[in-house]
Amino acid sequence: MTHVHGEQASAPAGDRSESGDGADVTNRLRRRAVTLCILTTAVVASAEIGVGVAFGLISVTAEGLHTGADLLDSLIAYFLIIIASRPADRDHPYGHGKYDSLGAIVEGGFVFITGGWALFKSAGVLLGLVDADPRPEPVTVGIMLAAAVLYWGVSRYVIRLADRTRSPLVYAEAMHLRSHVWITLGLAAGLALSKAGLSAGWSAAHQVDAIVAVVLGAYLMRLGWRIIRPGFRQLMDTALPDEDVRRITDVLDRFHEEFVEIHGVRTRGAGVDRHVDIHLMVEGDRTVRWAHDLSHRIEAELHEQMPGVRLLVHIEPAAGRAWEEYLARRRVGQVVVRDCAPLAAEADHHSDVRAHQG
Repeated sequence: MTHVHGEQASAPAGDRSESGDGADVTNRLRRRAVTLCILTTAVVASAEIGVGVAFGLISVTAEGLHTGADLLDSLIAYFLIIIASRPADRDHPYGHGKYDSLGAIVEGGFVFITGGWALFKSAGVLLGLVDADPRPEPVTVGIMLAAAVLYWGVSRYVIRLADRTRSPLVYAEAMHLRSHVWITLGLAAGLALSKAGLSAGWSAAHQVDAIVAVVLGAYLMRLGWRIIRPGFRQLMDTALPDEDVRRITDVLDRFHEEFVEIHGVRTRGAGVDRHVDIHLMVEGDRTVRWAHDLSHRIEAELHEQMPGVRLLVHIEPAAGRAWEEYLARRRVGQVVVRDCAPLAAEADHHSDVRAHQG
């Protein structure tokens, strides 16, 4: 399947960065997001472990330990953010953006494992392999509700930062915090129901917490996979989302009066960076200087509309069928994006060029 963008393409609204250097702003926002996550998990972990130990609540203590593990996870994320923010160097000519993707996989892995742990522990209680002796009190419910409110507020802000930076790692941190909203609410509901059940003498009251943990465990495993997937796709050099590709081709098409055809469009992501390769076909009598200037103007427009884009251009002279189609369109350039690798089309074009030169 081939998509052809002609002169009617509309200009996207763009995601313009704040004043100042776009990369510096993005790096600053990423560090801010992870720092907030570190502070939030540190406060909540201390409260949960203290309450759990004081009231003999294994579930709350376990959640406090889980939150403490998240604190370590966020510290790792902060370290990876610092590495991902480094500019390209000799050993990493394409930059360090994939450390961001790696951080998302680590983050999602913690969430996935936590879900599996919750299912394993609750199964032991429900199968009668482990004795449960919850002693919930109203103050423990109140603390869980307060933690949920804190998690919700911070995660909502971090999600906005993830949208602005397009960082898989910041998104992973935000989703991890958001998962704790449901964990703490579930714990609060389970503690309240256990308290009511124990007061009423229900025979299965001690299993309420385990049932809540089953639901939460399944939710966390699903969420963990949702966090892992984008980072994994970037490590595998999967193409950018269709929405990004459309925005890129719309920007390219703004220059349709200056080129014959743009094809061989390839994209991939690396953290907050987006790499785009294109084959820029121009009239054969154009100079190298002219084509070089056009390439730089295209790259500047792309970066203005989509900060973090890195463009690589291969210049080609128009010949054969591509030239004939260009004349038939009355010298209007087009952008061609193929869903498959354009190897066959490139081979045909190079044959046309050699025949024209011969």
